[in-house]
Amino acid sequence: MQSERDQLRLFDEPVPVSRRNAAIEASRKAFPEELPTVHAARRFLSQVIIPPSMRWGFISVGKNASTSTLRFLFQAEFGCDLTVDVTPLHDINPSASVHMIADHDVFSRALLRGMAAQELSGPQGPEERVCIVRNPLSRAVSAYRYLCKSHHMASRWFARDRFRMNAVTGFDWGHHTDTEEGFVRFLDYVAWQVNTEGADKVNAHWCPQASFIKPTVFKPTIIGKMEDLDHFFRMLSSRLGTPPTDTAPWENRQSGRADALLECPRARARCEEIYAEDYGTFGY
Repeated sequence: MQSERDQLRLFDEPVPVSRRNAAIEASRKAFPEELPTVHAARRFLSQVIIPPSMRWGFISVGKNASTSTLRFLFQAEFGCDLTVDVTPLHDINPSASVHMIADHDVFSRALLRGMAAQELSGPQGPEERVCIVRNPLSRAVSAYRYLCKSHHMASRWFARDRFRMNAVTGFDWGHHTDTEEGFVRFLDYVAWQVNTEGADKVNAHWCPQASFIKPTVFKPTIIGKMEDLDHFFRMLSSRLGTPPTDTAPWENRQSGRADALLECPRARARCEEIYAEDYGTFGY
């Protein structure tokens, strides 16, 4: 008798580029306001991760415990821990291999399957649509610290944004790094990007969450909050029918200590302005 694992199927090769382009165009036609450009549609479909079972679809948002969530979902899907260790050339995430699952036909991406945005909430889409959100101020602090970490490592990760911050806000990487003044200038840079290039061009680690998740398009059925990861993973376990975890597997965490930048009045006011939709949409 065959075991369940003998019958397990993974993804085939991604669909041809022509089908991916067709999915992008169909998505833009269905959601012209939310996905106004090819870039916006491609990014959205690229960030929706799905498993072969199609039990869930997860939109991976930077600085929102996406690494931990993907590791949890791997265990829930296959009943074993993810133990592959691969180091990308430039990624400074120590658990970056987790994000490579979706590019190697174990998990996949909606775009690689040729799925249009409207199909995600249809009968052929995932049974659950999962996202996790975070307090906009604490997320911005975490993103800023992560950006500064890339500078301290002299990494090519975020190099484009570090150059552009220098030019746009006069950010001095020799003096402003990890300072309150530097954080405010970082937020000024985010505002500049949103206003001049559009939110869909902003890096996923500090892009407004509502702009990235696009709730009216993705239509999440499970929304977790990073402030209570234990509850989020218990909820996932219940909905997916998997054994509950004892604690949340929080990875790539910047620091567990209180951050003085959270108390900066100028930064708080700037965040409330830049991320106003996040505060309202997600109940912060």
